[in-house]
Amino acid sequence: MYHFSTMLSVGFEEAIALVTAALAQEGFGVLTEIDAQAAFKKKLGVDFRRYTILGACHPQVAHAMLQLDDKAGVLFPCNVVVQARDNGRVEVSAIDPLAMFAVLSSPQAREIAEEASQSMQAVMARLSAAQPAAV
Repeated sequence: MYHFSTMLSVGFEEAIALVTAALAQEGFGVLTEIDAQAAFKKKLGVDFRRYTILGACHPQVAHAMLQLDDKAGVLFPCNVVVQARDNGRVEVSAIDPLAMFAVLSSPQAREIAEEASQSMQAVMARLSAAQPAAV
């Protein structure tokens, strides 16, 4: 599996706030926020459900990876998707850093990716604990 997912029984904006807070508690900052719904409407003229991509970065992980491989930045950031579902709930999915960094063959890179994966799993656990309804 290349991602972790959980369902929340809160409004969309509240879900964004919960995700951002859970990321911060694990040392991640949100660098980018892409509103796919607005982008598809503007660029394609099509309707789409609420779907936001948060580009999260853990500075220690990023720095450590770049120390090992100066091209590792092409893999950044760790994307976290927040999307509205038909049942009125909100699904949160996050990349597993182990899958994201699998292309790097260094044993040190794998060790860093494992730590980052544990941090992202902790983010998802915080969200699940706040709203127990895991996917």
